[in-house]
Amino acid sequence: MTVEISTVTVLLASAVGAALLSSYLFAVTPTFHPAKFRQQSVRTKTRKEGESAIIRNPITPHDSKLIDAFPGNVNTAYEMLWSAVNKYGSREYLAHRVGGSWAWQSFSAMGDRAKAFGSGLQEIAGLAAPNQKQEFPLSSQMVGLFLVGCPEWIVADFACVTYNLVSVPLYDTFDADALKHIITKTEMSVLITSEKNANKALDMVGSCPSLKYIVIANVTTIAGDMAERAKATNVQLRTFKEVETVGKSNVREPVRPTPDDVFTMCATSGTTGPPKIAMITHRNLTTGGAGMCATLPEGYQLGDSDRHLSYLPLSHMFERICFWSLTHLGARIGFFGGSIPQLFDDVASFRPTLFPTVPRLLGRLYDKINITIDQSNIVKRTVFKVAFAAKRRMLHQGCVTNSSIWDKIFGPIQAKIGGNVKVILTGAAPISPEILEFVRIVLGAETLEGYGQTESSAAGFVTAVGDYQYPFGSHVGVPFPSAECKLLDVAPMNYFSTDKPNPRGEILIRGPLVMKGYFKEPKLTAEAIDADGWLHTGDVGALVANGTLKIIDRAKAIFKLSNGEYISPEPIEGKIKATYALQVYVYGDSLQSSLVAIVVPDPESFPAWAADKGFNGSLEDACKDENLRKAVLADLQALGKKGGLHGFEIPARVKLCAEPMSVENGLLTPTFKTKRNVARDHFRADIDKMYKEISGK
Repeated sequence: MTVEISTVTVLLASAVGAALLSSYLFAVTPTFHPAKFRQQSVRTKTRKEGESAIIRNPITPHDSKLIDAFPGNVNTAYEMLWSAVNKYGSREYLAHRVGGSWAWQSFSAMGDRAKAFGSGLQEIAGLAAPNQKQEFPLSSQMVGLFLVGCPEWIVADFACVTYNLVSVPLYDTFDADALKHIITKTEMSVLITSEKNANKALDMVGSCPSLKYIVIANVTTIAGDMAERAKATNVQLRTFKEVETVGKSNVREPVRPTPDDVFTMCATSGTTGPPKIAMITHRNLTTGGAGMCATLPEGYQLGDSDRHLSYLPLSHMFERICFWSLTHLGARIGFFGGSIPQLFDDVASFRPTLFPTVPRLLGRLYDKINITIDQSNIVKRTVFKVAFAAKRRMLHQGCVTNSSIWDKIFGPIQAKIGGNVKVILTGAAPISPEILEFVRIVLGAETLEGYGQTESSAAGFVTAVGDYQYPFGSHVGVPFPSAECKLLDVAPMNYFSTDKPNPRGEILIRGPLVMKGYFKEPKLTAEAIDADGWLHTGDVGALVANGTLKIIDRAKAIFKLSNGEYISPEPIEGKIKATYALQVYVYGDSLQSSLVAIVVPDPESFPAWAADKGFNGSLEDACKDENLRKAVLADLQALGKKGGLHGFEIPARVKLCAEPMSVENGLLTPTFKTKRNVARDHFRADIDKMYKEISGK
């Protein structure tokens, strides 16, 4: 992605800006007055011992029912889909790239395909919904989805909903062990995949005896060698089109699910072991979507004029809820072409109005823009800084806009996301307040941060449109009006609900967005959801004075050093991450009294930093250079002190590693979280060497 600011734009903005500067900066009418956000939640007047008060969104105070459906009591995915098909019919709905153009399918066409494909699955594979309630979905309901987002993914998902079958999304990046675990656990007989992953699916047949049918999307015929492999393993291979054709000749009557039927089985990211399989009900889906929509004020509400480009994995509930909610509301949705380097070309072409994203992408955008500005001439740098400062003042007065005079400067950057975005929603991981502020200023769009988990249908908390000042520091907002929250003491980490000025503790969430449980794992379900229905998230939060929640730690990712101090590595990694670092992994154990760190340099920003230190070699050679290693360690330790870390929380040694941690090398989950136990084993030799250096051996 290239970010440019033209000379003409610079001169124009400079001239106009100079003329209007004094009057314009101080005449801003706030879209949302800051006073509106002084108290954002409501609390119970009493609390239990060891717990905080319960907080709710003011939309649903404590004497009211939590939101669990869209208007009209739409509380199943079936009703979300078919009400939209009936209402919008032949209107454009779903698009994908064909060459340089967008090929569209209507709501009606997608509905017809869903019925045909669902009928075909029942005819070919004998799938069927049960006649009576079951504790867990049956294997005869399971449909595995092992492909990236595409129209066929949606047709299959719609087919499952139409006939009360259960989709089981599998991340395209899952390794063989995770895939085998999920297929074996669910005993699914049908797996829908792509040509790219077909051989990988066939490789697993011997370890997954329940798997009998593999449906390949985006092909018209099955390759001969692949057909021979399938025949040898007694597996039927079918093309997606073949299944649709079979179903068209015998379209079956839909089977309406109930709100408490399982909509999908969503695998957790598996940071500490095999993925757990969360059972997400139809009510969970509508609760998350309706709850989010209810938080948006007039002027920002979603509807049939909106556009969304889907590029995040549909296997993740964050994207899934966005997709289904926008479908129900009649929005136009497109799929990006599949190439991450070309993503912003697709975004610019499709011109979305809603842009769900993840901090990783916004962070890269932030870095690229800043690198471009730093490398520009002094005139461009100065004009950018003047414009940024002016819009920052506007932001702090309660105004986010992309139509001010200063947006003549930022217009080329805004065009990279289509120039049409009104709301950016980031979730799945924490994001720094500096990046949030930068995005609001430069992109000129409302940027909201959400917090949730797979177990809460990826929903839970969201910041408010218009809340930009953060007088008590960054936060993740207040509960959806479909949930309530409280904090539970975490004594080993010295977090207590009685802490002053802010109660602190493990975040507990309750409401109709909490999953039904883990599939065939009653013990794990009981550990996650207590007898009163509270989901124990494992995250530690603080309730700040304006009634919002701040994420401060992770209760389930802690270890103890030999000096008795408890360490939570993830917040430390965030505080010691220099601008030239792509990734940081902090490690410690109970036999050691200090921490060590692995730092992966950013290949774009690190070379310039290293050159300032007198080094001009390759990135691989830089990672072996002792002087650079010492300089990185000094920076890391200085950042730790600046961030308020205790001495024992600051790593004593660092190792530079040129190869990034990635999904492909097994060190990151599909949602880009570090697999801490796998990373420990991967870096074991480096870890041992650093501890030997510390001990002087």
